[in-house]
This record gives sequence, structure tokens and C-alpha cells, in this order.
Amino acid sequence: MSDQILDKIQRFSFAQLPVRGEIVSLKDSIGIICDQHDYPNEVRHLLAEALTACTLLADIIKIEGRVSLQLQSPSLVKLLLVECNHLGHIRGLLQTNEALEHLIREELFDFKEWTDKGQLAITIEPKKGQRYQGIVPLDKTSLAECLEDYFNLSEQLPTHIKIFADQNQAFGMFVQTLPQEADSSIGNEPSQQAFDHVVALSNTIKSQEAFALEHQDLLYRLFHQDEVSLYPEKAIQFQCSCSRERNMAALTTLDPAELMGIVEEQGALEMVCDFCSNKEVFNRDEIMKLIMAEADQGSVN
Repeated sequence: MSDQILDKIQRFSFAQLPVRGEIVSLKDSIGIICDQHDYPNEVRHLLAEALTACTLLADIIKIEGRVSLQLQSPSLVKLLLVECNHLGHIRGLLQTNEALEHLIREELFDFKEWTDKGQLAITIEPKKGQRYQGIVPLDKTSLAECLEDYFNLSEQLPTHIKIFADQNQAFGMFVQTLPQEADSSIGNEPSQQAFDHVVALSNTIKSQEAFALEHQDLLYRLFHQDEVSLYPEKAIQFQCSCSRERNMAALTTLDPAELMGIVEEQGALEMVCDFCSNKEVFNRDEIMKLIMAEADQGSVN
């Protein structure tokens, strides 16, 4: 059991139904991400949901690059930002409006209230090609329902997203009708009827079995009459993309006078990653070398 991968995503398909799906389980990575911040349990719950959703989207979109979800609102959730790349590396953070933190009560968790008047963006950043961003209306009672609507409207493909989460773990399932060009060669059942059938069965899942059962066992329990095939698992893990080099590059965008002012006042410049809390310190000599290098580069250009 020690070699068992706790955080993983797997795709699945049906022999006779024009439907595709994904199933994901997260535990270790959620603990690592949330333990780096002093999040209340319900905030951990929402962050776990978002990490699960982003992992599902990154895998279904199938790009070499990164997918992120960013939610901002004037309500309790000031900023929710999660990312997942094609390697299965995830990270995330959640910031709340301090004046509204009285809303954090386990018995009063309300996604719509917490994100009232907010905006959710899906950003797709391939290593090669153009960056894309889509806006998701926050007019449903859950993150999963908001993302379902986005796929239904943007891709015009019936989509169902189911997420279970608590402060320590999460489970997600993504089900979608195959694109029309693939539909014609698989089975004889009409797309909508097949999709409704799969969704009805997936809605029988309870959180206890979602957290306890292996993917293969859960899918067999749900779809044993539908010839479901489960593909090899891909490991998901927390990994932050921050680095000293990236921080140094970020410093080059600041005004040299501002940089020197900070160093003269504080003796050094400190940068802390919002995602992983890693701290990098740049001393006066390093800042001076950076400023001089940028000045030389500017004179060459």
C-alpha cells in the first residue's frame, strides 16, 4: 500500500456510448497546499474543489502547458487562483476579504454568497501557441455547475462535473458527450440519451464511496453494464513553479530607484511566494548587479 498513488487522474470511455470521462482523486497535494497557509476548514474545502476542477480541465483540454482558474470577488473570496500543467503539477491559493471573514462558518458555507458579484476566468497557456482566456459566469450555486455551463455554451457539448471535497481530500468526475465527428463511429445510441444515462448513474455516487473506493472499483460499480474502459493513471502532485531566477526576472520590471530605495531602507529585498511561502532574499550587491545589467542591456538595444 505504501507505493499506492493517492493523487491521480484517469480517463475512461465506453465501448458503445459516445461519452468520454475523467476521474480524479486528490489528498496529499491538498494537504501540502493548505498546510502552507492557516486556512479555516471551509476555505480549505473551496480550495480543494477548485484544485479538483482545474485538474480535470487541464487533462481534458490536452495541451502541453498550463491551465488556471482565477476567481476574484468583492465578497468573501477576494482571490482564488489554482493551476495545473500537463505534467500533473498543481498549486493554489485563496485570499479572503478580512472585513467579511465572519461569513466563514462550517454550517453556512455558500459558494454563491462567498463569490457574489465576482468573476471567474479560465486561462489556457500552451507552451507553443496563443494564450486563451474565457470568462465563466458565477450565477450557479457551485463551482462545478458554473463550469458545466461554460462547457455547454462554449463547446456546445453536454458536460457534467461532479465534485466532492472536504478540508482534507477531494474527488471529481468529468463526463462529456464526444464531439460529433467521433460520435458517428461509436455505438448506435443517440448522444443525448447516452449522456443522460451516464449522468444519471454518476449522480448515484456518494461522497463516502468516492473517497474510499479505487477508481476501477467505483467505475465498475456505476457502469458494469456499459463496458467502461479505464485508462492508465497519471500522478498529480503539488509543485510550485517559483524560483530565484523567476523572482529576479520579476525585479527587472520594477523601477531601479524603487529597488534601491527598498534596499537602502531595509538592507535587502525579500520576496515571498504567495503559493508555497518560499522566501528569497536579495542583498544590496545582487540588486546593484541586476540594475547595472539591465542598464547595459538597455544601452545595447
